[in-house]
Amino acid sequence: MGQKHTRTSDVASTGKALFKLLEYSCPKCKSKRQIQYFYRGHVFIPQNPRVICGGCNTSVTVEPYKTVSYQCPSCQKWQKARIPGRPVQLNVYNCSVVTCNCGFKGQVTVGRLMDLTCSKCWHCHQVLCDVWTEDGEAMQAFCAHCKEHQRSFAQDPKVKREAEQRADMEYRCEECLAVRPAHVDELLRSEGLASCSLCHWVGYPDVHPKGHFDNVQRQREERQCGGDASASSSRARRSVSERPSLPSEVDALSPIEPLPILPCAP
Repeated sequence: MGQKHTRTSDVASTGKALFKLLEYSCPKCKSKRQIQYFYRGHVFIPQNPRVICGGCNTSVTVEPYKTVSYQCPSCQKWQKARIPGRPVQLNVYNCSVVTCNCGFKGQVTVGRLMDLTCSKCWHCHQVLCDVWTEDGEAMQAFCAHCKEHQRSFAQDPKVKREAEQRADMEYRCEECLAVRPAHVDELLRSEGLASCSLCHWVGYPDVHPKGHFDNVQRQREERQCGGDASASSSRARRSVSERPSLPSEVDALSPIEPLPILPCAP
């Protein structure tokens, strides 16, 4: 079987100049956009790209850069850095001299912080991948759940969050009981198997249309409010019926006896 190539991978036999996706910041509108940065034979070609910004429709000369992630050896926090586009080999971008907010300055390994999902157990964990790893790319990686190397799929966490927001189905995780999004195409591809990204539970959940659990919760609250109102009304009626009746105004007045008529003195 032939090796699968992505649109930005190098095909040495063709000798064509392919490209990697870099970013640039428009000097006019300050928007961040992607740009094709060409290379040949694993080395970037000297280039001074001029683009028409899709945000402000202005023709500008830009300085492309690659956004990478690294873990600071001092504070152990994940940070981001920008490596400018230069006519150098592609593997040079896997390390860089950085300055962290904690004061550390030195050379570190950089790359893309990706979510790797095992194709066997669907366990998901974050790994610092190669700087040129693309979203959805397949690779061999060690799975801590299977205790061996498995075929895994890399996914950008930001793209993953956006995809979760666009999900058209949802289910309740049987382990952490959280409502998790699901996509129909992914469920069909995995034959109904789902993996919770919060607690890493894997199983076959009961899937419902998006918003199902919100509607159930709303109906439960409405029934609870209606039950409370009925109970309050019933208690009010019962208190009125049990209240002792007061005597009427006529009954409350004692009968008036007529005054005796005394004879007048002569």
